[in-house]
Amino acid sequence: MKSLLPAALAAILLCMPRSGAAAAQIVCAGVLGNSGEQGAPLVRFGKTPARGLGIVFDESGSLWDRGGDGVLNRYALDGRLLAAYKIPSSHDDADQMNRVGNLIVFLLGGRLYGLPLDAPPGAEASSLGVSADMMSFGSANGSVAVAATKDRKSWTVSLFDPATKRMTPLVDGTLGGLRQIEITPSHELIASMAAAKLHLFRDKQEVTGGWPRTGPGPRTEFIDGFWYGSVGGGTIRRFNGDMEPEPGVVLGGASGSFIGHVDGNAELGACRGMAKLDGDLFAASGVNGILHLLRWDKDRQQFAIVRRIGAIQACQSLGINRKGTVWFDSGYWNWNDGPDAFLHDCSFIGANTNGPEAGQLVMLPNDNFVAPVLHYGFPNFLGGPFSWNVSVSDLREGSARDGMLNGSAVYTAKGGLILLTINAAGEGKSCRINSAGKWIADSGPVALVTATPVKEWTSLAMKDKDTLLGAGDGFVIEMARDGDNWKETRRWNSWEGSPPSSFGARIYITADAGNLWVSDTARHRVLCFAAASGPPIAAFGAADQAGDDLTHLDGPRAIAAREMRAVVFDGGNQRLLKLTLSE
Repeated sequence: MKSLLPAALAAILLCMPRSGAAAAQIVCAGVLGNSGEQGAPLVRFGKTPARGLGIVFDESGSLWDRGGDGVLNRYALDGRLLAAYKIPSSHDDADQMNRVGNLIVFLLGGRLYGLPLDAPPGAEASSLGVSADMMSFGSANGSVAVAATKDRKSWTVSLFDPATKRMTPLVDGTLGGLRQIEITPSHELIASMAAAKLHLFRDKQEVTGGWPRTGPGPRTEFIDGFWYGSVGGGTIRRFNGDMEPEPGVVLGGASGSFIGHVDGNAELGACRGMAKLDGDLFAASGVNGILHLLRWDKDRQQFAIVRRIGAIQACQSLGINRKGTVWFDSGYWNWNDGPDAFLHDCSFIGANTNGPEAGQLVMLPNDNFVAPVLHYGFPNFLGGPFSWNVSVSDLREGSARDGMLNGSAVYTAKGGLILLTINAAGEGKSCRINSAGKWIADSGPVALVTATPVKEWTSLAMKDKDTLLGAGDGFVIEMARDGDNWKETRRWNSWEGSPPSSFGARIYITADAGNLWVSDTARHRVLCFAAASGPPIAAFGAADQAGDDLTHLDGPRAIAAREMRAVVFDGGNQRLLKLTLSE
């Protein structure tokens, strides 16, 4: 992997000195979450998340998978984006892709499409003029298996040749209760039917001796003599050619499929498809098009995750502890990790199939954290140290907090810790928590009383034990205690300097160690203020100049800081930047 940060690219921009002190500076320490790192190789996903389609691997060593709705991405094995293409928009669970000769065949929204492997960047997949409801991962002799139904009860299964558009029946008559199909190189059909049992068809007839059998899980596919399947929760199982476990679970171990703990990753979720690349190297497609390279360990009979390939489409919840460990979505990165590092110690509570649904994360003094999340649509709190075994406070019973994800803050009141969460309108709810970030009891509504209405709040922070800061409509709004509520004492969005300056229309904030960090979205910069007053002591990025190298930002949003380190979601570039403040 290329160097993360050549010394010549370290940025020291808009550095302003403290009175009587040496100038402070913010330096970029590297990228997390985008395997392309910077510039043209940056991975770009479409605006709307979409499930992965599986993996296509070509002779040039490129990997192909969907990168958000309507986008097909082609990657180098080191994670760089090589090209992007247009495919039809679809969010059907049956969406899939396969390679047939020099053509990538897509099943999207019940229609088949094709794109040549040598198509120029930006090309658009074209319709093959065929409707289908299922497609196989495998292909044989220039054909792919497809299934179609009109009533979801009776299915026809055929081999489809995209070159001639010819359909050849694979089964005499129709099949009922079909869930998935796969084809072997010898044209044998495996059909998942009632009770998720796998049925074998050879020469159009069902084989009954020893069949049906239990397979490795949904989205079963045949790769190099073995059957692979995913059973959710990042779990992959491997069976031999006779459909017997060999050894069974090879990655993950969630969803009750395994007693113990095998390396896994929540971003793989229910794996959408795999491919063997070379030797012991494989690739797997995740729920939102995040790819992971896997290496087969013959001694352990398990997969080890090697690399994450993809970007970050959305990020509301970020955290960083004193070690520099960075929490994102459902796991963490270490400070020294590179742009292609995979999330460590993923928790499957809080991981989502449609992008992160987590609120602003708050670090507690003991380096535990607490964050509101929606898990399967129900409100929860995550808490504790950064670990796959985080504590969960399930609040689905009588304590609905849907939408309370725009800001969070923790302060001391009534002899204990109070967690305040707000929505975009500033409506607040509070609860008592313990030092491990665990919910104890609800404390009731909290009002943010402002001098003039705030249209949209983005984040909260504590300036000190008696001063709450809020970011809304491009202002930092300072509030003092008013009983159980908070009341505005002042707001500001500009400061004197040389020249005078001000925030753009949207900002995000965080505070720690006496410093206020502001992510100035519209003006493409991060500012650091001492004690939330006076001009900034340092800044990163070029004001009003978006860029994608390691000295610029493009629409920065969520930000977290701990002591002299910060991490910011560089939204337009779909990556995290690690920042260090020094004096």
